[in-house]
Amino acid sequence: MASPHGPNIDNLRKQAKALLRGWQQGDSRAHERVAASFAAAHRPGLQSAQFVLAREYGFRSWTALLEFVPRMGHFDDIATFRIAREFDVSRERLWQAISDPDEVGAWFLPVSFEPTVGAPYAFRSEPPMTGTLGECHAEHAIRFDSADGAFWRFAIEPMEGPATPCFCIAVEDRMTRESVEQFPGGATKAWNPGVTAGWHQILDALEQHLTGHSRRQSTIPFCAGSTTGCLRN
Repeated sequence: MASPHGPNIDNLRKQAKALLRGWQQGDSRAHERVAASFAAAHRPGLQSAQFVLAREYGFRSWTALLEFVPRMGHFDDIATFRIAREFDVSRERLWQAISDPDEVGAWFLPVSFEPTVGAPYAFRSEPPMTGTLGECHAEHAIRFDSADGAFWRFAIEPMEGPATPCFCIAVEDRMTRESVEQFPGGATKAWNPGVTAGWHQILDALEQHLTGHSRRQSTIPFCAGSTTGCLRN
């Protein structure tokens, strides 16, 4: 299931080609869109159309837009959202950050738990979020289950390719299908841009906690509002 709030790269390429085709066919709206980024005498090619599209989505370049889209996350189904972020730290350091209550409290939410399957947890939030650990596999994954069947799962996965080993945190945010279907407005409202964009902010906070710096600003959209909201279809 594609994100209800954002396009994929193939879709973006199709949009750019459609914009160029519209301009070539004399579509007035396509001409207006191109004119917003280029002088009236400019005759656009595909790269120009891609640049226009990137600017409309709130990015400074087509490259920056393509770099950002894979990090948006995706939906397995209407109840499950996934997102991942690469970190240039050791597996041991990542595990400490997601399994030690004091560390979790530093970048996520204040919480109390023992890192053992079946142990209770309590996030000090409003309203409070409580449950039990449904999974706790050292240096691999930890899952916070709620009583209604929803959960947050944080898994450490190796990245392929680099000569120096690095790892990513893969987050799985699972609601119950019933809660999504019964939510006023359905899945689009249940998974509103604030929810999905919130995971970007959480992973930014984890990156800051682990490395002392955040994601490079060149890959972040400059429009107002949530990052996911900037990429609505």
